[in-house]
Amino acid sequence: MSFAAAANFYRKELRMLFSEGQRIRIVYRSSPDILLSPHDRVDSLIVFDSSYNPPTVAHLGLVRKPIGLVTTSARSKTVIWVLLMLGAKNADKPSTPAALEERLAMMELFSRSVTASAPSEQVQIKVAIAITPFARFIDKAEAVADAFPGVQEQEYLTGFDTLIRLLDSKYYPGQSLSTALDKFMSQCSIVCYIRDSPSYGTASEQQSYVDDIGNGKNDQIPRAWASKIDLRPYEDNTEIFRKLPSASLACSLDLSLVSSTSARDAAKYGKVSSIYVFHFSSRDGW
Repeated sequence: MSFAAAANFYRKELRMLFSEGQRIRIVYRSSPDILLSPHDRVDSLIVFDSSYNPPTVAHLGLVRKPIGLVTTSARSKTVIWVLLMLGAKNADKPSTPAALEERLAMMELFSRSVTASAPSEQVQIKVAIAITPFARFIDKAEAVADAFPGVQEQEYLTGFDTLIRLLDSKYYPGQSLSTALDKFMSQCSIVCYIRDSPSYGTASEQQSYVDDIGNGKNDQIPRAWASKIDLRPYEDNTEIFRKLPSASLACSLDLSLVSSTSARDAAKYGKVSSIYVFHFSSRDGW
């Protein structure tokens, strides 16, 4: 299937999401049995919600870290479940620079590298792609829980900037933070990645933010929530990318500096392959 054909397929899926008033719609599965039944029991579902505008090697590095922790402790054949999620507020409103259907086509390509990065034959990674009309994590998590009651825990991957927004009371008008997020924090855990930034502080300052929650120093945030937040640094990703296409350049990148914005900027100057895991500059085929 060409990129154009894939984008056309996802354009139709987006229209169905809104025309049928759905809260979540699975538009792709890496294998037929992933989340096929709402009653499939899944102990932990890794949920990676992002704009994917475009997917980058940093995205792959983030999703591979929790996979690595599971496989380190696994002693027998292990199945890891991953849900890539894209929020689409309005399918008819143009999104830039990549349209929503183009992002979904890129997410499908991205999912192939996620499944291909399994560290051994004992590990099988199953990936689904979902679209939802919601912007807030609490609404997305509730939609996932209602659609797939067999999922025991949702594990959300975030950057520190997203963690700050999640725990910001201004996004929950008329409710206390503990009330608004009580259900989310009981159903979900958060894997948050530190990124040194002038906007969000140094790594130690970001660690202090979570520590202060656990020490009861933030009046609005229950201290018990600190145990649901796993704060992690970016680490060496050489082994993650070694066996993937276009890996030689990716291995030398500092992923803490990679973002979709930097990828788009690099693409303007013909440096796509040094930032992406995939090459999207030609859309004639996959």
